[in-house]
Amino acid sequence: MGQIPHDRWHRFATQHLSFPGELSKPQPDLVVMERGRCQRSGWLVPASDVTLLLEVVSLRSADRDYGLKRSIYVAGGVPAYLIIDPYDARCVLFTEPVGAGEEADYTVQRITKFGDPVPLEPLGTELDTTDFGTLPGVRPHRRP
Repeated sequence: MGQIPHDRWHRFATQHLSFPGELSKPQPDLVVMERGRCQRSGWLVPASDVTLLLEVVSLRSADRDYGLKRSIYVAGGVPAYLIIDPYDARCVLFTEPVGAGEEADYTVQRITKFGDPVPLEPLGTELDTTDFGTLPGVRPHRRP
């Protein structure tokens, strides 16, 4: 994810996260944290140190990415959650979490089709999606 400015943001793949009250330790496809935010080292980072989480939908992950992981991330107060969906050729950005626990939800959802830029306000940048590929021949799933 070379489009996220390296001078201000740490970008980690395969980083486990810790969410208060949550037994599972999700491992998003990409974790973005502000430089200097997380002073701990190790395999488990607290969700409160995260600015953006990104998931790329795979053939078997759509329900988890749009459902379970969204619920965990918003309940943990993650400011921004981006889903890149090559089956529907779109990006879905969730921002502005409110509430707690099972009552938590993102108040803003922005859907952007591949080819259009995705404004990532929490990071102060845009994501260029013109080169994002789709997976032809696979029936798209229905999502919000």
